[in-house]
Amino acid sequence: MVKSNFKVAAVDFVPAWGDLDGNIENLVEAVKKVANEGVDYAVFPETAVSGYLFSDSVEVQPYLDTIPGKTTAAVLPILKEHNMYLSIGIAERDIDTKAPYNTAVLMGPEGIIGIYRKIGLNSQDQKIFAPGNKDIEVFETPIGKIALLICYDDTYWQYARIATLKGAQIIGWHSVSDRMMPGSDAAEMLGDHSTVSHVQHISALNGVWTICATRSGIETNPLTKKQLYYNGGSSIWNPRGEKIVQSPVVTPLDLPAGLHGIYTADIDLEEANTVQSAILAKRRPDLYNPLLVVHRSPTDANASTTQVTTILKGAQWKLSETKFASVSVGKNELLVLPEFSAFAYTKDQQEILKYAEVRGGTFEQQLCKIASDGMGYVVGSYPEIDVDRLYHTIVLAGPDGRVLDRYRVTHLNDRDKGWATLGDKISVTTTAIGRIALAAAYELEVSEFGGMLSTSRADILAAPAGLPSDLKVQIDEHLYSVQNPPTNKADYYPYAAATLNQMWVVCGGRCDNQYTAAGIYGPEPIVLTSTVLANEGEEYAQVGTTVPAPFTWLNQERLIAGQSAVWFPPLLKY
Repeated sequence: MVKSNFKVAAVDFVPAWGDLDGNIENLVEAVKKVANEGVDYAVFPETAVSGYLFSDSVEVQPYLDTIPGKTTAAVLPILKEHNMYLSIGIAERDIDTKAPYNTAVLMGPEGIIGIYRKIGLNSQDQKIFAPGNKDIEVFETPIGKIALLICYDDTYWQYARIATLKGAQIIGWHSVSDRMMPGSDAAEMLGDHSTVSHVQHISALNGVWTICATRSGIETNPLTKKQLYYNGGSSIWNPRGEKIVQSPVVTPLDLPAGLHGIYTADIDLEEANTVQSAILAKRRPDLYNPLLVVHRSPTDANASTTQVTTILKGAQWKLSETKFASVSVGKNELLVLPEFSAFAYTKDQQEILKYAEVRGGTFEQQLCKIASDGMGYVVGSYPEIDVDRLYHTIVLAGPDGRVLDRYRVTHLNDRDKGWATLGDKISVTTTAIGRIALAAAYELEVSEFGGMLSTSRADILAAPAGLPSDLKVQIDEHLYSVQNPPTNKADYYPYAAATLNQMWVVCGGRCDNQYTAAGIYGPEPIVLTSTVLANEGEEYAQVGTTVPAPFTWLNQERLIAGQSAVWFPPLLKY
């Protein structure tokens, strides 16, 4: 019987800036200590034998290593002795071209297994490294199918998804995730971000084990005196998107070079296989048009060009009630109601179908009246009859009392599969308060769906929800700069859709015990936008904001411009 259970480790390893030989010596000692803990696969941070904070590609040249090279030669004998696998970030010099790459290499007892060159380059990377020129590969090993990613790659949902579609069961993620120090001035804080705070989506949206290694401490470039601050936060996530273990998130200190923590967990590959199959079964490759693989430039004509102020509201109702007859909306506000807005929450398909009606019927008329009376925008959903077919249909009504858009749900959950027909197109509509997309909140479990809306340049996603989701945001609250971090409170999938696609997500939903599905999820949660959930007894979650969202280090335009769409075609063919 083939073994499916293994021990993995995320390793906090601190390199000395610009000391390749000294870092390799420290690495050898660290690998021996990890091996002595019985680890089958260990992940070390990005640029672990050179340091990261270089001014340009010339400055880093003396500290680049080749693959194979000094690092692999030093580590491979230990891996063979202990029958262990390891991946580590190396500032690489290509043997043939001499070009510098931010690279991760996977090694094992049999030698060098494969490399990955970072595709998602941030502004610091672009000073130093060439763009990754190798496809995202999945490497077959005796301990599972492993793919590698590096740091800022997790800003993009596409790279982890492509690895998953190619069969990955484990993703090793290598990072040096930096932060601004507490007390930094306002101008400095505009650059604040934390890549390790994004990693939950790799597992939650793909059903893979994710081993995330980042470093701690303060890195100083002795030539320029510039510094980067690292909080730690190495973590391991199971295929359901739940955090298994994490290193402490701490205030950065000056630390000696070398090993600063080994964080282990036991994993079961069969769990990845089971969860992943269920996730991928929800996809609709027939629906994903070339928008997913066509690079959208910053001058995209679909994008909103004028900023407007508005109020976003997500209605909160109890399971046993509907307030459809009494809700109201204000001028130029957007109000999103819970799903199946005209009746109390139910999972019973026959009960749902009692309320089915044709377009232009009582439900749509009432929705339009609410919007017209308040001169605002209202979104709700209902079971729609169309001749001999039924749909779960979401409707946007506008201030002139007309239906501005209808969307038939394209990714059905298990409840709705029992009666509803699949819709066949996405929906994004231009309004006076921005471009509004429509969805059922449960569809946000499918990463391609949010990606379609982002590349269609939706500013706001109105997503009626039902019950609160079982999966919550589990990102350490110390990795946020906002006042009200959503850790262990907010539903994860709308949160992920907002940040991965840089758009507002507005959910009206039901409350159940201490949790609620009614929330407003902002596009840039680390600095700019707190997630706002409806409190107990409140009728709404509510946020006043500017649309399109202003930005600090990232917005939708920068997100799309930074994508390397040349690697995206697998999203359409699987």
